Amino acid sequence: MTSAGAQRILTAVQDILIERGIEDVTIRNVAAAAGLSIGAVQHHHKTKDDLIMAAMNEVSRNFIERVSAALQPEAPARENLGAVCRILGGVDDESRTASVIWLAYASKATTSSAVADAHRASWRLMEEGLTTLLRRWNPALGHDDAAMLMALLDGIAIARATETDRMTFDRAQLLIDQYLDRLKPPPR
Repeated sequence: MTSAGAQRILTAVQDILIERGIEDVTIRNVAAAAGLSIGAVQHHHKTKDDLIMAAMNEVSRNFIERVSAALQPEAPARENLGAVCRILGGVDDESRTASVIWLAYASKATTSSAVADAHRASWRLMEEGLTTLLRRWNPALGHDDAAMLMALLDGIAIARATETDRMTFDRAQLLIDQYLDRLKPPPR
């Protein structure tokens, strides 16, 4: 299969997850949405779990690119931390789309050991990254602070994915900023 065909499969999985939900991610539905044969899809992705993992891997790749682009070496630590938190919290539309896919992925982790293993590894990696960013800003912060921040960001991301009228862009950004302000280092 060409890379264009592989990309069409990933796009189809993401579109189905966003528009119709995880229950409609099937080999048959993905093949139809991608304009490919069932065999072409199964050549690379044998199961529904494989399709969801592939979509999540693509979201993770895009996430890493977005975070790398958002981090500015000369920027204050708080600014970099805020930029990453807005991405993780699904604040903007692109991040919100990734949050919908992350939510489906997390849901699937409750019933699939392969997805659960990958989900745990992703969670640990994000916690480590947030811990590093937090400590650059306030050396007194640690893993538990990063875990608490991740829980807040997950909640905001879920609300942005499911309740955009209640959790607007502005409200999500405000909540993140208010929480981060509580973690600021004490005056010297």
